[in-house]
Amino acid sequence: MNLFPERFLRYRKALVWAAALIAVTGANLYFRSYPVYFPQLKGHAQKAVEQRIQQMAVEVVYKKFPQFDPLAKDRLIKNLYADYRRQNKQEIKAQVNDLYRQIKDRYQDEEGQTYLMELDCWHWARYVENVLRLGHPGDETVYGNQLDLFMLAPTGYYMLWDNFLFYLSSFLYRVFTLVRQVPLFVFLFYLPLFFIAVFSVFFYFFSFRFGGHAAAVVASLFVGLSPIFLQRSCAGWFDKDVLNLFLPLAVSWAYLIAVSHSDYWRRLMWAFISAFCLGVFCFNWTHWWFILFVIFIYESFSCASLIVRLVFFKEKNRSALYQRGLLFLFFALFSAIWILLLAGPKPLAELYRQARLALILNKPLMASVWPNVYATVGELRSLKAAEIAHSMGNAWVFLAAVISMLVFLFRAIFNREFSGFRYEAVVLLCVWFLAMFFASTRGVRFLVFLVVPLGVFLGWAISDAYAFFRERKNIWAMALVCTAFLALSGLFVNKAHTSARMIYPLMDDSWYKVLNLIREKTPRETIVNSWWDFGDWFKVVAQRRVIFDGQSQHTPQAYWMAKVILSNNEEEAVAILRMLNNGGNRAFEIINTHLKNHLRSVLLLESLLPSTPQKARQALLEVMPVLPAEEVLRILFYTPPRACFIVENTMLPKMPAISYLGNWDFSKVYIAQNFNSQEKDRITDYLKKLGRNPQQVETFYQEGFLVSKENLDAWLSRRLQFYGQLVNGREHEGIVYFDNGFVYNIKDQTIGSAQGQIPRTLFFYEDGKLMEKGLAGANAGFSAMVAKDDKGVYQCLLLDRELGGSLLVRLYLFKGKGMKHFVPFIDAEEGNNFIRVFNIAW
Repeated sequence: MNLFPERFLRYRKALVWAAALIAVTGANLYFRSYPVYFPQLKGHAQKAVEQRIQQMAVEVVYKKFPQFDPLAKDRLIKNLYADYRRQNKQEIKAQVNDLYRQIKDRYQDEEGQTYLMELDCWHWARYVENVLRLGHPGDETVYGNQLDLFMLAPTGYYMLWDNFLFYLSSFLYRVFTLVRQVPLFVFLFYLPLFFIAVFSVFFYFFSFRFGGHAAAVVASLFVGLSPIFLQRSCAGWFDKDVLNLFLPLAVSWAYLIAVSHSDYWRRLMWAFISAFCLGVFCFNWTHWWFILFVIFIYESFSCASLIVRLVFFKEKNRSALYQRGLLFLFFALFSAIWILLLAGPKPLAELYRQARLALILNKPLMASVWPNVYATVGELRSLKAAEIAHSMGNAWVFLAAVISMLVFLFRAIFNREFSGFRYEAVVLLCVWFLAMFFASTRGVRFLVFLVVPLGVFLGWAISDAYAFFRERKNIWAMALVCTAFLALSGLFVNKAHTSARMIYPLMDDSWYKVLNLIREKTPRETIVNSWWDFGDWFKVVAQRRVIFDGQSQHTPQAYWMAKVILSNNEEEAVAILRMLNNGGNRAFEIINTHLKNHLRSVLLLESLLPSTPQKARQALLEVMPVLPAEEVLRILFYTPPRACFIVENTMLPKMPAISYLGNWDFSKVYIAQNFNSQEKDRITDYLKKLGRNPQQVETFYQEGFLVSKENLDAWLSRRLQFYGQLVNGREHEGIVYFDNGFVYNIKDQTIGSAQGQIPRTLFFYEDGKLMEKGLAGANAGFSAMVAKDDKGVYQCLLLDRELGGSLLVRLYLFKGKGMKHFVPFIDAEEGNNFIRVFNIAW
């Protein structure tokens, strides 16, 4: 009779471990599985069906009993609604299931498989496909370098060294298909769940060292269910995010064991393991060096602390100081060896440049004359401390974690309560937090790295508080800590559910069909021209080359394409597109090779674009030999390969970013870069010599003198925008009433709002031409565009006046009417959201 309790006690420790790990890992996997079936959409379908039934009940009662009092009608409606639900349970269930399938099918292919979640996912998946097919991620290997032929068409793009994910995924796929055959993209859709399971177990064991199961559970739920991390590691998010959190944690853990171990050879072994993990991390991500920087700062602090104790407190720790420095040197040496073996010499050669780039990541003005595209990317926008706190899921929990960190740091350094692994971990994790907090102020994408130290300290604080009150046998305080434990766990789960309900793939059926049509109906050599956002889809689904994409958005191609989108002159736009499709930014590079001056080179190139071949040749031969001049002329004026141009609805809200790049003023840039280092006459004379308007140059210099440093970015370029989405109107007796409150008089061609707003100008098409009309009494800062679609429905779009004749508006709203170089090819409409594909007639 006593065998079961004894056996239970014997295995209790293992059972607790198993239960805790299963609970934490299960919670992490459950919420990340939402994109598989979209359970949140089942609730939407249920509500929609119930509303339909209720509306039916309302119509029946009001038609049958029009004379009844509203209170009586309400009672009859509730009774009819309840009776219908009770008598038609199976039918209602079938309606809910049918509607649920219809809603979720928008995000799934014909096999019911959800599309990959984000843009980069498709890009990385193509590289895995190449590894399986070719043995390497690039489309070609040129002198040992991987070349992606689909990026930066037509020249291609030499890939960087961060290829670990592709080789690992292809290996795992080969192993998995020994057991079961599945399509590659299906496997890659579920692979993040495997990564997160491994990470959850690993992080649980790491956190356990600080306070047992309570600390590990709280830390694991805080980190794993953090909205910022959950959304970037769910099913379908085939990206590097999980590995980018797992690998630096492995580097840190191994290094902490090394510095806290008493045995010399064991210390070297763990330093070797830590260095290996750093080498793999470098092989996986170009910003690998952040953890090396953290360890360097941590070691600098530790050595400084030893020196202070040696000098001021006369502690005999000279050997510890030597051992510490020697261990870091061994770690650095081992790291360099592993990096060279796995990723080659490039990461080490570019270490300084990348660290410097991180400091100016989201600043528009750089040393180059080109605009910094990263300054316009939402993922890299700057954050304030309050925004960082809220992004962790709950500002109060963030504050509690930070306070916990500071308390442990005080106890470690001043009270010297900890030693060995715990002391070293406190210092390193604090340095990690400070470094990544600074990084988060430079870009949103670095927020995810904050969750690791915060989660560890928060879990440790809960466990420590419970142990403290348990020693003193304070039952009420222990109960309070347990309540806090349960409340935090519930909060994390609730936040995870809320966050998971918002996860949907960017790809939908409309895009998938358009991309497949491009693949089926265009020659393989076709180059897709558009803004960078969906370049990865063009490469992977449509299988066509692109001018630039999310991985090459930082190139000058962004400036040129933005100018195309903003251009009011079709010939100017086509001239730029001709240059891009013939050689990307190669024309500038050739010119700059001879002029060795970025500003002079780009200004010369811009003057050549609208020129004739004869005049362009004459201008080029003045600054370079014949052969390179002929190459530039070929790029500028020869007929490019087959190409298409795509405009779509998300380009409208992106216009502030696009216009900031397209309106980039090189004269202002030169003034801003040299304002504090050169005299006025030298700056203005140089710009005038380059052909800049003398009066404008003088004005720019005076403005530069008055503009504060904080407003410099806004002065360098101007952002334009659309004021809301495209809206429909209802015509009645010659008056069109739009959904945004504006009223259009067809006969008088005037427009205004019910609140008395009158746009600056009105754009419309007449006799095949785009017309602009000034409006009397204009008092608004924007213009209005009125169009009539193929179904005779009037539509209105509010926009900055400079956008009225832009290529984007003429293609998106008017389908290229009256244009000779853009021929309609594919047109997909969903409400007022359009995807329009045009063939470029060179």
